[in-house]
Amino acid sequence: MLDRHRAARGAHGACRNNCLDNYFFGYIIRGMNQSAAASSESSFQLCRLIGRVRAGFVEAVESEMDRQGVDLNFSQFLALKLLGHETPMTPVELARALHYNPGALTRLLDKLEQRGYLRRVPDPDDRRALRLELTAQGRALRKRVIGYCDAVAGRTFACTTAREREQLHGVLSRVVEGMRADRK
Repeated sequence: MLDRHRAARGAHGACRNNCLDNYFFGYIIRGMNQSAAASSESSFQLCRLIGRVRAGFVEAVESEMDRQGVDLNFSQFLALKLLGHETPMTPVELARALHYNPGALTRLLDKLEQRGYLRRVPDPDDRRALRLELTAQGRALRKRVIGYCDAVAGRTFACTTAREREQLHGVLSRVVEGMRADRK
């Protein structure tokens, strides 16, 4: 299921995206210097930009997986990544970590299990519950795909300095914490 529609984008699309990115960055910077009345609009534009960065990153990772012949989407990759930690997770824990609803997660897990990447095993502490664990094939694929993701991240942030990445990480971490506090 290699994604062929992404290949149609070409060089003109990349140029157009760079121009749009420059426009949005400039708009956000100008917006931050405007009055409080315009603050809501600049916040909206900032959220749009963050969304574009995420969407572009997801697309780049999926394209890299396509090039490497890996039949996964980004959500499946994230599930493999999270399930690769030492402690097995329950489906409920994985759903929370991925911000997925249980029905969507069940379909995702079914696909990964059908491909031989994970198995559902009884929880030794609660016989009503299941734990998710990667198979040897799933662990090997996880390692490969994390390498692809790291390479894409390196290319994505190559235009920034280490200090800028640290600052961005700090700002976005505070935003996430603020969002968590608002939900309480």
